[in-house]
Amino acid sequence: MAIQNRIRELRKNLNLSQVGLSLVLGTTQQTVSRMEKSGDIPTDLLVKMAGFFNATTDYILGISEYKRDLGGQMRMNHEMDKYYDIVLRCQQLSEVNRRTLLVVLDRLEQAQIEDAADQEKINSVQKGANKNVEDSSV
Repeated sequence: MAIQNRIRELRKNLNLSQVGLSLVLGTTQQTVSRMEKSGDIPTDLLVKMAGFFNATTDYILGISEYKRDLGGQMRMNHEMDKYYDIVLRCQQLSEVNRRTLLVVLDRLEQAQIEDAADQEKINSVQKGANKNVEDSSV
């Protein structure tokens, strides 16, 4: 699988938009789009993606078909153990209720992304205000 498709696949598996992934990586939507189109990934973003997606860099780069090394698989198993009771409860739901739960989860994720974007805007405004105060005191 091509690098571009691998990044898109990982992102879409988590129902993340390019904007959402850019917020996670601390970059711009344009950079995510460029990585998905060209496969050219800056090293620092590759490392961040590997951590976020719990995947090896080789998998992201399309070198390996194995998403996780042994350590990554063990970390994933540990995480899954924490949420196993939720999985069991979801299995007990009707198909309609499972779909409803997915809609609720999608909305919660979107709200979290929006909150992060709002916080980023607030931080930018505060940095600008601090810069103006420093400039005026000189």
